[in-house]
Amino acid sequence: MNYYQMKRKHEKELTDFEGLFYAFSDEQFKKGMEKIGLKEDDQGKIYSLGSGVCILKDKAKAFEDMFTRISEENEKALKDKDFLLEALSYELMNHEYCITGDLEPTFEMLGITIDDIKKLDFGMDILKKAQRSALNCA
Repeated sequence: MNYYQMKRKHEKELTDFEGLFYAFSDEQFKKGMEKIGLKEDDQGKIYSLGSGVCILKDKAKAFEDMFTRISEENEKALKDKDFLLEALSYELMNHEYCITGDLEPTFEMLGITIDDIKKLDFGMDILKKAQRSALNCA
């Protein structure tokens, strides 16, 4: 599976997770509660994960397990030379590296640091190749 496919797979898992909703207003909160089959006075059955994300309390462990699995899949895949090149190239372009010259948003998105890259025998070569590619697309 390539980076883009894995990214889409993980996004779908998060989007399709039952018992989870996003609310940035009272109206969205009310609709979110209805979506998961709760009434307004059932607020004790949910809690906030922060950033507008609400989840049923009894689904929290399954969500945590899913999130841990996704993180582990990403971490393992990023140790593959081809996957790392694709991931860095995609995210550098996505975060407008050619304009900003800033690696940090890409690293944050991938959950890595420059030290993680340096630990890989091929890491710095792959990073430089991805940077050149992102700069050539400007």
